[in-house]
Amino acid sequence: MKRILFVANAEKISPNDNGGAAVLYSHLQLLYALKYEIILLAIEWNNAYRFNKDDYQEVETFISDIITYKVDEGERKRGFNWLYHAVFKPVEFEYFFVNQKNIDYLEKTVNKKSIDIVWCEWRWATIWAMKTPLSIPKIYCHHDWEFKLALLRGKPTLNKRFHAFQKKRVEMQMVKKMTACISGSKTEAVEIERISKKRVLYLPTTYDTVSHNQKMKKQTSIVHLGGMGTTANRLGLERFIDTCWSEIKSSVLNVELIVVGSLKRAQPSLKSKLKDSQIKTVGFVENLDEVLSPKDIHIIPWEFNTGTRTRVPLILSYKQVLVATKASIACLPELTSENAVLCEDLQDMARQIVDLYSKPEQLRLLSENGFKTFTENYTLAAQHKKLDKFLKEIYL
Repeated sequence: MKRILFVANAEKISPNDNGGAAVLYSHLQLLYALKYEIILLAIEWNNAYRFNKDDYQEVETFISDIITYKVDEGERKRGFNWLYHAVFKPVEFEYFFVNQKNIDYLEKTVNKKSIDIVWCEWRWATIWAMKTPLSIPKIYCHHDWEFKLALLRGKPTLNKRFHAFQKKRVEMQMVKKMTACISGSKTEAVEIERISKKRVLYLPTTYDTVSHNQKMKKQTSIVHLGGMGTTANRLGLERFIDTCWSEIKSSVLNVELIVVGSLKRAQPSLKSKLKDSQIKTVGFVENLDEVLSPKDIHIIPWEFNTGTRTRVPLILSYKQVLVATKASIACLPELTSENAVLCEDLQDMARQIVDLYSKPEQLRLLSENGFKTFTENYTLAAQHKKLDKFLKEIYL
């Protein structure tokens, strides 16, 4: 049995928490199904991630051991060292935790635990492994391009542009120096393969099939799922309210928008707009059966092709009707006009949603076709053979 060191930030792993937590759960479930022995290395950071044993209750079956490590986060380079690293060592310039203490720890852990493969979730874990001299395969699980997202968060100042450029240099190194990459975005998987000339696997997030015990509602609602800690959710939802909501409200009697997910990191302007009498905010909901009903219209109003839409498979599993901008779901090639409503822009989204309210048969067909797409593409059974083949090509 091959042994995998699964390296990830110390945070909750669950299909029912947030998109990132669902990705980690999906990956662990797939690896366990393929009969790998999994040792989880949970990385603690001073200002963000702290280990909590309860966060791993849902994956206890999948892992043989959990190790925790508090990273030595290092210090910012100054003076001549700052300039030298900015020009010649962008990794060390942007990420101060790249130091000998952390490198030695990871190297010793791999040797002590007789690890066969290092599996790294997200950027920080990957940067750490990339800078550690290991003779075994190292896999980077890519969630998104940080350098692209950095320029979409607020006004792109000169300082932001500079650091985005440095992050891009780092991310190009990451995909080139790791043994192989996995991405939940088909478009970014293709991009990584072109840049790295390495093995790359498109692996969408998988979910278990839901029970479908929800009661059918008399009127279709519009739903947005996702916490405001995610850039695409935070900016996309506000753009939807600014661009679409007025037209929809004036065209559809008593229409309701249900916003599911934590508002903790929502900008003040968005919080103010969510006070609309026809918008219902329910916060984080652990049991989504309470808020996701079949044939409700589920919106993805993000206007860019960045990262992966980790919750789309879950939406389809609940037989909701997906209405999304074409850019937002370009990462998922399984989505077509047969199983979703694909909009050119947000103005088009408003028109399409209004139109759906007068076409109950189309809602029914899209709901059924979406669920079929889920069962054929976004379950453990649909993806495990593909991952099995990919991993064996790496270590055999």
